[in-house]
Amino acid sequence: MLRSFILRIFYPERKKIRLRHVLFLGTMLEQQAEEFYRRLARQANDPGVKLLCEELADDEIEHLDLIKGMLSRWQKAPINKSDLEDMGANERLRKLFLSPPGPDATEHEMIEYGIEEEKKMVEFYTDFEKEFPQAWKIMKLREIINEEEKHVKKLSDFL
Repeated sequence: MLRSFILRIFYPERKKIRLRHVLFLGTMLEQQAEEFYRRLARQANDPGVKLLCEELADDEIEHLDLIKGMLSRWQKAPINKSDLEDMGANERLRKLFLSPPGPDATEHEMIEYGIEEEKKMVEFYTDFEKEFPQAWKIMKLREIINEEEKHVKKLSDFL
């Protein structure tokens, strides 16, 4: 509480970040990740890579459903676009799964790219933990973070 009090005094123009905004951005990230893994599965020649990517794409849909379930608490409350702008939504979204290696990239390079992007997703959610003093909100973020860390491990184990 002291931290939020200090922030309000020294940064009165700074709006409070809400968990529902983070989760809303998370839905977009999960969709970007799912599209990446579907595309990689289509490009893959190695049956093991193809299977792994299909599994990861399915996981991303499960993550999306998980986040939507968390968001259902706030369905009636509209997402204010200015709040998303204040938290740098566009910049955050542009950093993930939008610049994959080209069509000539090896499967190894694509997997390495996936590892780095999954690590960025972990960082994305972790960066917001400090915004929420309530344990239940941190638990919600941790649940998603743990899922993303599993992807890092699956991809790393494949290499």
